[in-house]
Amino acid sequence: MGVEGCAQRVRTEFDLDPNQFSGLRPKSGHARMTRAREGCTFSSMANSTPSRLAAVAAARFRSVVLLSIVMDLPVLARVANALTREPRVESLQVDGVSVEITCPAGRGPWPAFVFVTGAHPLRRQEPVVQRVAQGLARAGYVAVVPDLPGLGSGELTVRTIEAAAKVIEAAVARPDVRERRVALAGASTGASIALIAAARPELTRHVSLVAAVAPFADIERIACLATTRSYEEDDGAMVEYAVTALLRRAVARSLVACLRDARDRDLLLDRIGTIEEESDALEALEVELDGLGPETQTVVRLLTNRDPARFRDFYGALPPDMLSTLRELSPLAQATSLAVPVELAVPPQDPYFPFREASTLAESLPNVRLTVTSTLDHTRPTASLRGLRDLARFDGFVVRTLAGAA
Repeated sequence: MGVEGCAQRVRTEFDLDPNQFSGLRPKSGHARMTRAREGCTFSSMANSTPSRLAAVAAARFRSVVLLSIVMDLPVLARVANALTREPRVESLQVDGVSVEITCPAGRGPWPAFVFVTGAHPLRRQEPVVQRVAQGLARAGYVAVVPDLPGLGSGELTVRTIEAAAKVIEAAVARPDVRERRVALAGASTGASIALIAAARPELTRHVSLVAAVAPFADIERIACLATTRSYEEDDGAMVEYAVTALLRRAVARSLVACLRDARDRDLLLDRIGTIEEESDALEALEVELDGLGPETQTVVRLLTNRDPARFRDFYGALPPDMLSTLRELSPLAQATSLAVPVELAVPPQDPYFPFREASTLAESLPNVRLTVTSTLDHTRPTASLRGLRDLARFDGFVVRTLAGAA
């Protein structure tokens, strides 16, 4: 991944063999790698001030509360619930978007998180998301969780990003949110949305930190992956990669959602099917081009192409305004100047996004730390006696996130 150097301080830590990353290898591999990046502000414990040490100590306790509840650990979750007060939950609408806000008991103001879910039919109603909100509130943070448009049906659009920005603006304006600042956290596609939103000029000064679990970086590479089951490495070589039916369907629906022709758009979305379906949407996709508009035909040709060598031609043939829209949905195009601290966490082998997506972000962002841990399957953490070292690594990611948001 090219992580040697002495002028920067981006850290990537893992104890697994880097050559196990599904054929997608970092450019150089070490058991524990450190790369310092100019402009990065993470500092070692030895150089921390007493107030910083106190904040980290408090964050360690809060991490125990949060992880016990999120991971639903039988004994610890009961203890965490017994030692903390019942949060207060409210629901409201922000720019037509349903938002659930979970607040600590008592009076604020408190530090706050806006949590962005991935593409899932349940969105904020997904049990693990509910546990995240409850855990954050019991740990002393306001948790703002929106049902962003499109994510419930597997569609990432500009409207999704705009709605996320409106929710963040509403969150920082709340009187119970401390100092008009929030931390952003997201999982999977939600992590990519959080990165893009944090980079918006009108929001950056209100964002204390971004915690991104298993984001994608480059929407063009992910589109290639979804349609051809191949991923392009930095040298241009295409590597075969196992692709889930959910990823293929979500990418297809997101591309189709960019179409301006409502009739063609609805026709293709119906052919692709919903994200609840388990079949492979693209494998059996057959669409007659006759009767479709020219813009729609370019999308169909892209979705039905299986040859990675021809992908760039089909992708480049998309209408200019659609390509511009897709760049707005790509963290690599929108967030590389993001100055706020970014915490990335990914599994060593992700069933959705190749490891190179995370390492590309780690190399591109100016103030970032990447944690690689098998505690994550994709975005969900699980605990086991054999994975205690990885759990400790994930706990470090959580502690730094909570301390940075406090």
